[in-house]
Amino acid sequence: MATDATKKNTAPAWDIKPTRIRKADVSLPADSGKTTEQLQAEIDRAPNTQGPPRPNVARDTVHIAEKVFQWRGDHRRDQWTRENHILTLAKAVRDGEKPLERLLVLQVGAQFYVIDGHHRLAAYDTAGWTKGIPVEVFAGTLTHARVRALSSNVKDKLPMTTQAKSAAAWRITKEDLGGLTAAQVVELTGVSLRQVRFMRKVWRELNQREDINRETLPDLTWSKARDLWEGNEVDSDFDQEGWIEKKAQEVVDLIRRTNVAAGLLQDVEVTALALLRLSEGLPGALIEQWAGDHQDLISELAARIDNPPDDLEL
Repeated sequence: MATDATKKNTAPAWDIKPTRIRKADVSLPADSGKTTEQLQAEIDRAPNTQGPPRPNVARDTVHIAEKVFQWRGDHRRDQWTRENHILTLAKAVRDGEKPLERLLVLQVGAQFYVIDGHHRLAAYDTAGWTKGIPVEVFAGTLTHARVRALSSNVKDKLPMTTQAKSAAAWRITKEDLGGLTAAQVVELTGVSLRQVRFMRKVWRELNQREDINRETLPDLTWSKARDLWEGNEVDSDFDQEGWIEKKAQEVVDLIRRTNVAAGLLQDVEVTALALLRLSEGLPGALIEQWAGDHQDLISELAARIDNPPDDLEL
């Protein structure tokens, strides 16, 4: 028979109420791993159980499906900023002892999948919230819910990174999500119209090529798709991007363990000078590395340099 101590150790993270919330207490909800196809199949099989609005639902009925609704990319990206945001929300829940704004969810049978509110759900888990989770059930199709999730991500108080916006535009292109026009994709993601049109051109021409296995195309990232389209060799056996992600995360973990992250993020001018002193070639290499995913920003900065404000001209 399980002892009280055993029960305490096996309790879900969201059922444990910390006495004092710290950065180390931030808890990210586990991802269900569900794909769009799997959720749609469950929706097709599920009876119509939506019924009247539900003000609160049990925590164990609320799930995350990052592949379907999370457009920000891997939660490790912009990790420091995300965790600070969750910590702030968790403290608000704990100190005020009242819930946050309702989560927007899609009902699938008796279960609910978060469309908008991933950080709020993480805040409830971090704060050890044991009451019902306030939700608003979305009335619409799975496709409409995914478009709504993207729209909410872009307008969220925690902005999407440029790389995440570019990845979102590429996902929309590959899936032809909702039959959106190029202008609608621009409005939803914030990438340029030129970039969206280029993505569509690359996707269309890759699908027309006879030397490419079309079954592998949906898994291509935007950078790999560009390389393939340009005729550069793409090694399908070696996951270079996965290797880079792993090594980058090791550096991030090292920076966090040594408490360097706060200093790096405090003043970008200081950080820029520090990187320059590490290696004079590093700034140029970083600009070149980021150029593909930050074309609009680089063009804007170049225009500012070429046309400075009147009060700065000599």
